[in-house]
Amino acid sequence: MLRRSSFLSLALVLGSGVLTLASLARAEVELSIFTGVALSQDSDLDLHQTGGTDLTFHDVSFEGRDFETPPYYGARGLWFPSDDSHWGFGAEFFHMKMYAKTGDTVRVTGRRNGTSVDDNERISDTIESFSLSHGLNYALGDIVYRWMPGQRGQDFLGHLTPYAGFGLGVAIPHVESNVNGTFHEEYQVHGPGVQALTGVNVMLNEHWGLMFEYKFTYANLDSLDIPDGSIEVTPLTHHLVTGITFQF
Repeated sequence: MLRRSSFLSLALVLGSGVLTLASLARAEVELSIFTGVALSQDSDLDLHQTGGTDLTFHDVSFEGRDFETPPYYGARGLWFPSDDSHWGFGAEFFHMKMYAKTGDTVRVTGRRNGTSVDDNERISDTIESFSLSHGLNYALGDIVYRWMPGQRGQDFLGHLTPYAGFGLGVAIPHVESNVNGTFHEEYQVHGPGVQALTGVNVMLNEHWGLMFEYKFTYANLDSLDIPDGSIEVTPLTHHLVTGITFQF
């Protein structure tokens, strides 16, 4: 089982790697911390349990509760071979949450205890609760391309750095489920976790800036362990984030 100390250790390892790369001549490092909101699309939720239960709950809705403790947060470190390089490489960790709206009524198909099912049912009649409440956490390696529309730091456009990128790594969900009266929670490791991103850095001075970014993420959560079975979901999520950057 993974714990919060594991996340801190991972962040230290990622940070150490970025700082080591920064020792190369003329290299530029960009560190960011950010917060935001995550909007997950409706997704099918599959329940598999021993005894002949294999159900699909269609188009389940989720909420993020991004400003409840722990809130949405993230950090990224990027290394650029030089201060005028367009390509950057680095690592990123961010934390979002997902809570299934189990009070909703959806179409349910499959088999329950060996009996065929195809009906509209309230999700909570079977799954009282399901959430990734201490996070659907992503740990990713990133590749970013940035544009420099002006003379850096010299004119209005020189204070703007648009960028786009791609990230690939693992998803670390904290699964909390209550299925047929049985509660279970634990951290698990799944994947891949994937993101596409685009945004802009607004430089306030030589080192400090603000970042505004849109992300789109996918996580393959194909076998989340629960007692006597598993739950499967593949979240597609839109993120709007903002934060602070530091370059050196």
